[in-house]
Amino acid sequence: MEIKNLEELESFAHDLSALLVEGDVVNLIGEMGAGKTTLTSLIAKELGIDDSSSPTFALVNIYEGDKKIYHLDLYRLDDPDDILDIDFEEYFYPTDAISFIEWSVNAKDYLPDGMIDINIEKIDENTRELTISDESQRGREINEHFSN
Repeated sequence: MEIKNLEELESFAHDLSALLVEGDVVNLIGEMGAGKTTLTSLIAKELGIDDSSSPTFALVNIYEGDKKIYHLDLYRLDDPDDILDIDFEEYFYPTDAISFIEWSVNAKDYLPDGMIDINIEKIDENTRELTISDESQRGREINEHFSN
C-alpha cells in the first residue's frame, strides 16, 4: 500500500495497532530513513505511550502503555551471536508484550518463526510503499484486514 504523507502513516498505525495482540513480533524491514522507527513510535502512541525513541544505542527499549512494547534496533550487532548478550528470548517470544524489531537480519539465526514482516520502501522524501508479507499466519490475517 502506498503511504503518501505522515497523516496516512498515522492512519495506518492506528489501524495496525488495533490488530496487534500480545505475543506478536513485528519485523520492520527497510533502509535507513525508511520510517521503521517512526511507524513504531506512531503505533506506541496509539497504545497510550507518549515517549518512544529509537533504541539504537541500548538495543532494546521497553514501553509501558495500554500494551507493553519491546522495541529492538539490532543495527549495531556485528555478529548474530551478539544477540546472546541480551535476554532475546523474552523479546523474540513475548507473552505479555508486542515486539518490534528493526534490522533483524543482524540476528538472523535466532529469529522466531511467524513474525509479521512489514517492508517499508522509501519512494521519495514523503512517499513509502508498505508491504505486509503473507509468509506468516498473522501476516495473512493482518493483510486480510487491510485488503477489505
